[in-house]
Amino acid sequence: MSRALEIAAITGVAIAIWVLYLYRKKRLKEDHAILWLGVSVAVVLVATWTDLLLALKLAVGADNPTDVLFAAFLAFLLIVSIYYSMKISELTEQNRKLAQEVALLRTPVTSTSSKEDSDKD
Repeated sequence: MSRALEIAAITGVAIAIWVLYLYRKKRLKEDHAILWLGVSVAVVLVATWTDLLLALKLAVGADNPTDVLFAAFLAFLLIVSIYYSMKISELTEQNRKLAQEVALLRTPVTSTSSKEDSDKD
C-alpha cells in the first residue's frame, strides 16, 4: 500500500470519528451524518482494498491507482457543492416568501367599514 493510500485510509477513519462526534453533539443532522459516514466508509474501503482500486483503475484507464482516488474525491466534492447550492437556493426562496408574509402581517389593516361608520354619524 502506498503512502497516499495510507493517508486516505487514515483520513476516512478520522472523518467517521468526527462525523459521529458532531452527530452526538447535535451539530449535524441525521441525513448528513449518514451521507458523510458513507463517504468515509467508501474512502477506507477503496484505500484498503487494493484489488478494488486496481479494478477501478483499469475501468477508467488511469495511470495510477491514486489518480482514481483523487478523481473520486473531486467528483464527490463537485456533487456536494451542487447539492448545497440547490439547498441554498431553496432556502433563499423560502426566506423571501417568509419576509413577504411578515411584511403583510405587520402592515396595518385599514377597514373601509369603520370609515363609513364615522361618515354616518
